[in-house]
Parts: sequence; structure tokens; C-alpha cells
Amino acid sequence: METKASEDKAIGSKQQVKDLLAHMDPMIYLAGTADNTSEMLMYLADMDPSFHKLHLVKSLRMGMRESLTSTIEEHVAHYLQEQKGKMHSENPVDFLVEKILDDSKYGDFVRNTKLSLENSIHNISENFDDEIVTGMFGNDDDDPTYSVSPNESNESSLNSSLNQSGLMFLHPAQYDNIAESLTGKRDYESRNDSLNILISVSPGEPVMQDGWPDIRKGLRDCLFEECDEIFDKSLKVHCRLLTSQVHNAVKEAYLNLLDAVAGFYFFKQHVAKIPVRGEKIHLKTCENLIRILKILIEFQNELPLIWIRYPERYVDDMVEATIRLLGLQPPSRDLQLMTVLDMYSVVDPDASWLKRWLHGQWGRTKTFAAMKSNSVVLLNSVSHCIKYLESCIPIPYSEASEDFLSAGFVAYLQFIHSINLILTVLSFLDGRKLFPVNVPSKDELVTVQGILQTLVKAVNNNISKLLTSKICDMLCRFCSQDEARCSVVCDAGIVEALLQGVSRFEEGQAKQEDSEIRGSCSYIRAVLLLLDAITSTHLGQRYILLGRKRKASSKSGLSGISSSLACEVLDLILLLMKSKRAGSDLKQLSISVCSSLLASPIGIHVCIDHPFIEGFLGHLKARSRAGSQARFPQGDGCRTYEPLVLSVPQSLPLLTTLLLSFRGVFLLEGEGVLPLALSRVMPELVRKGGLTPRILAHICSSQQGCSLLGSLNIVRPLWDILSQVVRGEEQAQGRPLLQDEREEAMAEALGPLLTLLATFQGTRLVFSREGLQEPLYEALFSPGELQSELHTITQQLLVSATAVPDAVAFLQASLGYQEQLLAQQMQMRIGEGEAIAVDENSILRNHILVKSYLLGGSGERLLPPHTLDSITPFCTPALFSQYPPPRDYIPEKPIRSMHKKQNEVWRFLSDTRHGLHDVGWLSHCRKAVCSVLKSGEEIKSWLVMDLIDRTVRALLSCPEELLPGFQVPQPPSPGAALGLASPTVPSKGWSFSSGSSSSPVGNESLQSLYRSKSSDLQELPEYQCLASELVLRYGSELQLLIASGSIRENLMDVLKYTQTSVLRGLCDKCDWFTLALFLVYGGSFDRCVAALTSLGGLVAGAVLWPALADSLSHTYKILPGEMVLAGIIHNVQLIVSIEIPTVYMALEANDMCLWSVLGEWVRCVFLGVLPWAEVCHYLVLVLLLGPDYTIYFLVALVKHLQDTIIKQASSNKALVLLQTCVISGWRAGEQLGFMEALCRRHRRTVLPALIKPLNP
Repeated sequence: METKASEDKAIGSKQQVKDLLAHMDPMIYLAGTADNTSEMLMYLADMDPSFHKLHLVKSLRMGMRESLTSTIEEHVAHYLQEQKGKMHSENPVDFLVEKILDDSKYGDFVRNTKLSLENSIHNISENFDDEIVTGMFGNDDDDPTYSVSPNESNESSLNSSLNQSGLMFLHPAQYDNIAESLTGKRDYESRNDSLNILISVSPGEPVMQDGWPDIRKGLRDCLFEECDEIFDKSLKVHCRLLTSQVHNAVKEAYLNLLDAVAGFYFFKQHVAKIPVRGEKIHLKTCENLIRILKILIEFQNELPLIWIRYPERYVDDMVEATIRLLGLQPPSRDLQLMTVLDMYSVVDPDASWLKRWLHGQWGRTKTFAAMKSNSVVLLNSVSHCIKYLESCIPIPYSEASEDFLSAGFVAYLQFIHSINLILTVLSFLDGRKLFPVNVPSKDELVTVQGILQTLVKAVNNNISKLLTSKICDMLCRFCSQDEARCSVVCDAGIVEALLQGVSRFEEGQAKQEDSEIRGSCSYIRAVLLLLDAITSTHLGQRYILLGRKRKASSKSGLSGISSSLACEVLDLILLLMKSKRAGSDLKQLSISVCSSLLASPIGIHVCIDHPFIEGFLGHLKARSRAGSQARFPQGDGCRTYEPLVLSVPQSLPLLTTLLLSFRGVFLLEGEGVLPLALSRVMPELVRKGGLTPRILAHICSSQQGCSLLGSLNIVRPLWDILSQVVRGEEQAQGRPLLQDEREEAMAEALGPLLTLLATFQGTRLVFSREGLQEPLYEALFSPGELQSELHTITQQLLVSATAVPDAVAFLQASLGYQEQLLAQQMQMRIGEGEAIAVDENSILRNHILVKSYLLGGSGERLLPPHTLDSITPFCTPALFSQYPPPRDYIPEKPIRSMHKKQNEVWRFLSDTRHGLHDVGWLSHCRKAVCSVLKSGEEIKSWLVMDLIDRTVRALLSCPEELLPGFQVPQPPSPGAALGLASPTVPSKGWSFSSGSSSSPVGNESLQSLYRSKSSDLQELPEYQCLASELVLRYGSELQLLIASGSIRENLMDVLKYTQTSVLRGLCDKCDWFTLALFLVYGGSFDRCVAALTSLGGLVAGAVLWPALADSLSHTYKILPGEMVLAGIIHNVQLIVSIEIPTVYMALEANDMCLWSVLGEWVRCVFLGVLPWAEVCHYLVLVLLLGPDYTIYFLVALVKHLQDTIIKQASSNKALVLLQTCVISGWRAGEQLGFMEALCRRHRRTVLPALIKPLNP
């Protein structure tokens, strides 16, 4: 025994090899080969925690310690002596390992170990049978301890694929005996023993034997046995095969179970176990069949997870056999028996296995191919569904008991299974191709539309609450949040069918008042749930809003659309809102549907004038304390509203939806209920954490909304959140944020503030005393904060704010930030030289200083980067510490030719200089201008001023181009100069001036006369003066100011004149249109004032000139200019969503509301956004072609930027990137054809809505 023990301890002994083989046997067997044994060993060493406990591994480790320890110590000592504490580049461990592997002692150890292993393996191979008989896993050769009694049902654990040492290995002859025992109808003991042996052997081994066909048949026969123990063990063998890793075994077991199910139908002695249709099911009778089906369904649910690993032919066999079994019909003598499909409906009414099989493209292709070749499954499901629904009264059902299922309940389960199977098939295009099906009971083929219409008809009939609710739930799951499925539902006419049923309900409701609602709650709830699911998709919303065949991009656009579907939906909602008996859940669903319809610009356009919206606003006015003070003209009469029964929580989703649209915000403000809306919505959004940058951007488009945000103390908490993240106080699950989490939290905290700063009104709120003026000033300019992260963050905020020209002047006037930033740059000087240290803060300051001093578009100003990532050693911007900035930021201008090119516009203006300027002249002028722009030429400034003069003169002759109440002045008498006084209007219209009619002034200039009359005029505000200086620098750089005299004094006089005689008061924003027109006229006071005076009476002038629109009336608190600007953005959204849906989706996907940037571009007349030539083209196009060309110009600009927008839409820096991007390559002439196409399609839609705020 001592010798035996010593042999076992020797490296590579036979016992150690046998121990390793026992451990690896399951993996080798499953792999089917021993070729990759080395990879298995590596896998075990890495993954199996018990690998180090193997005798061979322990022996190897011990032998290496004994043989190689001294060698390793010698090499380590030698290495340390050579290095003497010096650092070398190589890794010491790698170096030492290489030395040891090259050592002769290591080679001797490997050779000896290999020789010992070879001897042991040879010994085991020579005596293999003896080793098996005596037991591989025994501790002693003479005392085998591994044995499995065939009469015992206990089996070893197979939970681990790495350790299955309790398996029995049989000789092939033994499998023949098992087959004979199972198929020979032997006694109970014999079959029981055989089944116990099959349970104990390796799971896949029986399938590999020659006698497997007989074993398979015997196992199948055992499933028909009356003896429960035999059935249980046979089913257990099948389950072991199904859970094995041998693919062939899994396939064989699955097919054998399918054959067993079919065997119940084809053998007379087993037919009694199958239930009969129309009768209750006795669960005890068919218990074995149901257990087999449960096993099959459970395996079918798991199969898609692993079938990609199987040979494709195996999967084909299993899929085809499954569909074939489900389509199996009982023999003609047993037609009353429940089919396999019927039994499946009892076990799995949700058809869960089919949903999993169709989830992936690979499995979907195979399943549909099988269903196409065997259409009985789909045919039977459709047939049963139609038959069940066409019954006048559904079969009543009772709850299932432990012993039986009632016939009604079984029929109900069959119906549910049929619908689930049908809807699962309809979810995919290949599945819809399986229709139509030929149902014997129908005269016509049943199409996709037909089966869906049948389901909706059942909902409309409202036969039972349960049936209506169940069909509704399944249809909702089918189409909710899925565009393709929703398209199937819409194409089937589901919406029309639902609303047709609703119309009948409304007729009954009109006669019986509220009594009808209480009795039809389940039906109305089902209709609203379906409408809510359909409107949860963009396609469903557009279908209800635009109709079946209507395409918004057709030649007529959205003009004249009066969607009957949307009106009917809103009529139903209005009916429910008026009812006192309608439940809270119905009203919440109604508001959800309405909110979904209003969530898009198309929905706002189609639905905003519906009586429900009017009633909803009236409901809000009734609750508002300020309801009597309407802030938008309502006409002479007082509108009355039928009261709605609506609570505050129920109205919140609709209010939130209205606040998420520009038109909705001004609709609420116009009705005087914006304070009420914000007081309800904002606290709830803050409580739920749903205060997004998008809703802040829309609210800030209104001056009143911006002031309300300040009063609600919304801004300060945003800063507190940002400060906490910067200081590291924000935590996640009680721990500090990781770097990625911190960056994400920082971007989330910055988002709302950046959105506010993207508009002038939001900037004024943030930098006000009620906002964040004090903390921002301290973070920006306090010496102790210059190197802090908060200083960098606030400079990033300032980058966003100074992208708005109005904010540049406002912040400089209120904070004097330019001097402060220059002083900080001075502190960053290196030594006594002019060089400034480059860091993130100096780069940000440099960007802000250049942007706020120089104006210009592409090719006129070189804007430095604002991120350190954009800086390289070879591309570093020129930093400076005093104005003016270096010439590096002003590109070289091409030498201007003194020759004035005679293009078509020049020839047209020359030929018509002394002609009549009327509508006909306008038509020819438009053709000439469009021709020149499309040819790629620019219209120079000296032509633009003549174009504007004559265009304005011609527009004044067109009554439809004039603002309401505007009176065209009479032409001056011969020899008289143009008078200063503006036209007057009746008292009920917009008021322009209080001056008298014009009087001749002889040869005296307009400017000198104006100055003599205005000596006591108040000075311009500082922000207007700063904006003027910015524009003057811009005009001087472009050599546009060619008038004589003091150009600056001329500009100040023009601004004073417009504010006193045209705008009638100071404007709280910079008048960029007047500044731009001053540049157009080269600094000429006389021509500029004359043009501004005439433009003050034109609709196009009010659209181009936001300050003019804002000043048209002082009797209403709402500003028409804000409404015009909001209308422009809303209509841009509307057209972009129709014409360029990919860009619209990208813009909507970003929560920062990039639409606000477009509004600021319009307000500043694109100064600093586009090159001067393109600014002139914008002015000419809008004046000549119509005020709605402002919208088309913006849409074309968005289309030009679509690559940038789509690329950056998912970035949290998208807003700043869009604000600071340089728009290169833009030419209005290249996009003019696109603008004209938009005009043809959408003018009748957008133009009336655009000028509506200008009509008192």
C-alpha cells in the first residue's frame, strides 16, 4: 500500500490521469472529439474553481516547487545584482520567465513529466476494459466504489457541465437490451430498470447508438402508458435529452415528443384521452397530453436562444415538424376532437412560443416558410376567430376549477390564442404576405384588413365587457409605439370603424344625456385606448390629422385641410369633457389622445381651432383670476364657453403639450391664461424632475413667460444643481460620481441654462438680479475663481449667450464683460511679453472677445475655436489682451472692381426708372431678381438700395400688402422734398404717428430738418449704442458706408427717428433691421429714413422688422412681434416636418430645442450669421416675393445645414455648436428653386397664419 501511495504522488501517475479524465469527460463527450483538449484545459484552468484541486495539478505544482525553486532564486539574485537598482525598460517578470524557460532544469522537468504521463496513458489504454470494470473513479483498484443500481431511481447531479462524474458508461450491447426491453412489451420491472439506466447515462449517449431508433420508439410508447411511473420516467428521459448539449439528441427528443402528441390522435386506444369540442375538459383524463404540451412549449420558448448554434437542417426539421403538428387534423371518424392547435390554446393562450420564434430574422424566415407550405395553422386560427366573433352571443364561461375547464372557457381560450397568433403573424411583412386566406365559411378571401375590421366590429358591438377589453388590449399592444404595425391598423380602416361606432354612441348620448355614458364606459374606454395607442406613433398621428390618402407634401400642402377624423376624435373628447358622469380614467385617456394629436406642428395647425380647444381655454379662463383681462383682441362680442368638467391634474398633460409649442404658448398668453398654466405645470414638472430645456425654450419665446419663470424662481435651483455637480456634491447611490457619470450630470445640469441663454429674453432673465447675476458675476470675474472649474463653466455659458447679438450689447451694457475679460487675458501674459498662456479659459475668453467685437458671416470674420480640443501646436489662435483684435481674425478682402456689372436686374431697373411702379412692375422685377440669383450672381448693395426703394413704392400701391388702417401718403408736390411725417391711421387701427401731413421743405435736407425739430430728443439707450458701434465696424470693414458727413451721427439720427416717428417709443431690444438697412443705404440718412417710413406700413415690413411689429400697439400687453416670430418658427417646424422629416426628427430628438436659434437669426436679420451679400438677398426676397419667404428662407437654410444638424443632434453640445457654427457654402440663389416649390405648396397655409397677429 505504501508503494501504491508513492506511485499516486508521482507526477503523471495513472490515478492522476484518471482523475483528470473523469473531470474532462463531459466536455470531451459534448464536443464529440478530443482534438481540442488543450483548449479545454486552458478553459478549465480559467473558469473552473475546482480545477486546482485535481491530483495532477497539485502534483505538478509540488514538483515545480521542488525542482525549480532553487533555479528561480538563482536567476532572481543574478538579475538584481546586474541591475544594481537601475530602472530598465523591460518588464522584470517577462525577462525572468524567459530565462527560466530557457534553463536546462526546466527542460528536464518537462521531459520527465511528459514521459510519466505517456506511460500512465499507455497503461490505461492497454487495460481499458479492466479499468472500466473496476471503475475509473475508485480509490482502490481492488475495491471499486462507483456503481449504479438499475433498480434504483436515484441519479447523480448533472447541474454542472464541468463536473458530471456520476455518469454510467454502457457497452453498446447493453443499449440493445434496453431497446428490446422498451419495445418488447416486457413486464413493468424490466421497463422501469431500462428507464432508470437511461436516466443515469450521459444525456446524449443513447442517441449515438445503432439501436436508438428502437429506443426512441420504446420511449414514445412509454408516454402512452397508463402507469404514471413509466410515463414520468419516459418524460424525464426526454427532458434530459432536451437539456443536453448534444444537438442531435435535442432534435431527436423534440421530434419524438411531437410524434407522441400525434400518436394520441392516430391510435384508437389513446383517442379517449383527447377532449371533445364543445364539452368541458376533464383535466385528469388528458393530464399526460397536457404535460407533454407544456414541456414542448417550454422548450419552444427557449429554442430561439440556442438554435443559431445548431446545424441548419436540424432547425428546419424541428420548425417544419412543429407547424405540421399544429396543422394536424383528427381522422374523419374523430372530427369532433379538439385539434393540437386547440390544445395549444389551452396550455399557452398567448402563443408565446411563436412570438419568440418570429423575433429574429433567421427564425422568422424559416417559420414563415413552414407556415406558407402548411397554411392550415393560420387558416384554422382565422376561421375560429371569425366564427367566435360572428356568434350573436359569446359562449358564457366559468372560471377554471382543479378538475375541469368549462366549454365556454375553452372556447374563449381558443379565441384568445387565435387572435394572438394572427396578430403575431401580422406584425411582420412576411407574415402579412400569408394573407389572404380562404376560410370555408366566407364567400370572399379574408384579408389583413378584413380580419382587423372583424375585431373592431366586435369592439363596436360591445357584446361583453371582457371581450371588448381583451380585444382592445391585444390591438393596443399590437400597434402601440410601432410605426409599421400602426400603418397596418390605419390602412385597415380601424380608425374610421371606431369613429363610426362612436358616432352612433354620440347620437344616443344626445337623446339620453348622461345616462348612456355610464352604461358604455367599457366601450368608450376601449375606443380611447385604441386611439391612444394609434396616436402614440407619428404615423398614427399623421393619419388621423391628414386622412387616409392625403400626403402633406402634395402640391397643395396643408391648405384647406379639415381632417374629419381629427374633428370626430376631438368631438368625442369634448363630449366626455362636458359630461359629469364620465369617469376620471376616461378623461385622462381623452386628454392623452388630444395631447398626442397636438404634439406635432401639423397637429397644432389642424386642431388648434377646434371647439374643444376653445372650450378648454375658456375653462382655464374661468379658473383664472385674471380671466376678465383678455390680453388678445376677441372682437366686439363676448364669447361664451360651455363649461367643461375637468380637474387640475387631468388638464396638466394638455397644458404641458401646449407649452411645448411656440403657437401654444402664445395662444395661452393671448387668452390671458399663461400665468395659470405655468403655475400648474411648472411645480409638477419640478417635482417629477421633468423640467426639460425644451419647455424652457418655448416659454422664453414669450416676454411674459420669461418674467413668469423669474417669479416662479425656476432659475436659481438650476444653478444650485450645477454648482453641486461642479463641487462634487452630487452622488449616485451614496458614492461620488464616476468620471462618465459626472460628465453626464454636468451636461444635464448645463442644458436648461444653455437653453435659456440661447435667447435674448432668457439671457436677460439669467443675468438679472432676480436670476443669477450675482453668482455668475462672481464666478466670471472674481480673482479667486479664475482657475476654478466653475469659472470655466460660466465662460461656457457666456459663449452661448454672446452668440445672440442682442445679448452681446445687453451684457456689455450691464456687466462690461469685455473689459473684464481683457483684464483677465492680461493676467495670463507670460513674463513681460505679449504672449498669453494657452489654457481652456484663455481660449474661451478669446472666442468671446472676438465674437462680441467683430460681426460677419462666412469669409468676413474668422471665429476662433471655443474648445481646447480644437487647438493644436500648429493651429493656435492669436490671443490678445486689448482691442482691437489682431488682423488674424479678419480675412483679406478681394479687391473690389470699380466697374458695375450690368446684369439683368441693373438693366431692368434702368429701363423702368421713370415708369409706373405697380403690380405689373413687381411681377417683372421678381422674374429679373430670381433669374440673376439662380445664375449664381450676387445683387450688389448699390442695386439693393434701388430695389428696395422701388419695391416699397410698388407695394404701397397694393392694398393687400398694407397693414390694416395704413393710409398711403400723397406724393409731394413738384420741387418739394419728402416730408418727415409718417402716415396716419384711424383710431381703431394700428397707430403709427401723430404727425400731420407732409409739407414741402424746399431744398433743405431731411436730416437738417429733423435735427431742428428734435433737439430735445432723449438719448439712445446704451445697448443700442453698443449695437450701433458693432454694425459700424462691420460696415466700415466691408466698405459699405459711402455717405458723406459723420456716419455715426447719421446712424444715431436714424435710430432716434425710427423710435420716435415710426416705432413710437423705445424698444427693449436692439433694432437690427434699421441697422442693416442703414448699411444697405451706405449711411445715407435721407434715403434710409424714407425707406423705413414706407416700410412701416407694409405687412412685409412688419415681418422683416420685429421692432416694428412689437410697436404696432400699446393697448394690449402681448407683443405682436413676438407672435410673428413665434409664428415663423412654428411654420418652419411645420414645413420641415413635412418636407425634411429626417432633419425634423433629429431636431426633435435633441432636448435643447435648437429651434430657438432660428428665431434669434431672424430677429437680427442674419447679421453675423450669413455674409452681407446673403443678408441683402434675404431682404430683397422677402420684400419682393412675400413675407412668407422668411419661412421658406429658413427652411432652405435648415436643409443646407442638415448634415451638421443630424450629426450633432445627439450631442449635449448641439445647441452651442449650432450657435457657433460658420455657415459656409450658402447661396440663396441655389436654394431659390426649393423656396419657390415650398411657396407653391404651403403659401395658402403659412401666410394667413403668419400675418394673423398683425390684424387687429
